[in-house]
This record gives sequence, structure tokens and C-alpha cells, in this order.
Amino acid sequence: MSSLQSSADIKSEQIAAEIRDAIRLGTLQRGTLYSARELGERFGASRTPVREALLKLADLGLVRIERNRGARVLGPDGRGVVELCSLRVLLEPPACRSAAAVMTTRDDEELAAQLAIMAAHPDAGPEYFAADEKLHDVILRAGGNRRLAKFVGELRQTLALDGRLSVPRYQSVETALREHTDIVEALRRRDGVAAESAMRKHVVRSGELLVANTGEDSWGLVAEWRRWVGIAGTTGERPVS
Repeated sequence: MSSLQSSADIKSEQIAAEIRDAIRLGTLQRGTLYSARELGERFGASRTPVREALLKLADLGLVRIERNRGARVLGPDGRGVVELCSLRVLLEPPACRSAAAVMTTRDDEELAAQLAIMAAHPDAGPEYFAADEKLHDVILRAGGNRRLAKFVGELRQTLALDGRLSVPRYQSVETALREHTDIVEALRRRDGVAAESAMRKHVVRSGELLVANTGEDSWGLVAEWRRWVGIAGTTGERPVS
């Protein structure tokens, strides 16, 4: 029974990822209502895993479930971006510190490899972002908390719908690469405090750029974001003005 449940979970997560990618690529239009049957036909799945996938995406604010009609594609709005970024700044820096205590040489090698891929693609193309995602995933999974790694990974993937616009549109690739290098170097030294600080600096800067450029009530959203940054005990680089 547990294996069947595991298989069902895997299928729904796969469908959720495919729907998320379709939203990012514009194949599924924001504001449009889609039935579970229509999505099932599009992605080659029965309605049950599609419904479960939609519930996951609704929790992330990407769709709104409309009873007996289907799901309307939303994408992260300004407030949704604040909420997602706030969760990242609360969770990812301490997770990075935890990882520093149990990192292995193999983890070091994997991080170095992903960092090299990012440096080799200064155009911030698909290879750059795939390596960026992998680098963060290696750090999160190294800490041993699989639930945390999965949850933060979903947050990052959702933010990636609009987050890729921040590099190089709102910040240089060099800046982002330097921040990742600082994180990797601190982890290689097994300096948990420095690793947490470097990750926090990176997550705060990324969040600041995303929130400030949502195109909505930027002043109010930035104020709320900075309140969460303060709650997280963030220090470091001054917020982007």
C-alpha cells in the first residue's frame, strides 16, 4: 500500500512540475481556467494525480481552485512573492549552516562543479539556472532534512517563474556568481556561521529585487518584506533602494 501511495505522490509531483513549467513558458496562460480533464489530456495523466497536483500548486499560489470548474492559473502576485521570499529567508540560511556541519568531500566536488557551470554561462541562460538550482539543492539535501529540502525546492521553483528576470535584468551575473562563490567557500571551510551569513545575504538580495520589481504596490510590499527580513534576524548588505 505504501509503495502505491509513493508512486501516486511521485506522479502528482511530476504533473505539478510540468504544469509549473507550462505556466513559466506561457503554454498555460495566466488568468485562464483549465479543467482537470483538459489538463489530464494535455499532460497524459488521469484526473486524480492532476487534481492532487493542482492542490499543491494552489498552496503555492500558482492556481486558484474553482469548485466544479477547474483551476485558474494565477502565477505569484506581489503578495505571493513576499510570502515565498519570506519563507526562503527564514528557512534556507539556517539550513545552510546545518549543512556545513555534515558536508562531505563529494558534496564539495558537486558544488564546485555547479559553480563552474554557472561561471561558464555568463549569459544567464538555461544552463546557468539549472546549475543554480542544483547547487542550492545539493546544499539543502546535504543537511539531511529531506522535507525541508523538498519544501524549499518548491519555493525556489515557484519563484523561478519570475525570478529569472532578476538576472541579468536587475542585477549582474557577476554579483550573483560572487554571492554563490562566498556560500560555497564558507561551506568548503565548514564555517557554518559564515555559510549562513553568505546564504542570508544572497537570499535577501534576491528577494529584495523580486519584491521591488513586482509592478504592484512596491512600497507596501517592500515594507512588508523588510519586516520579515528583520524577523529573520538578517544583517548584512543594505537593501536595494
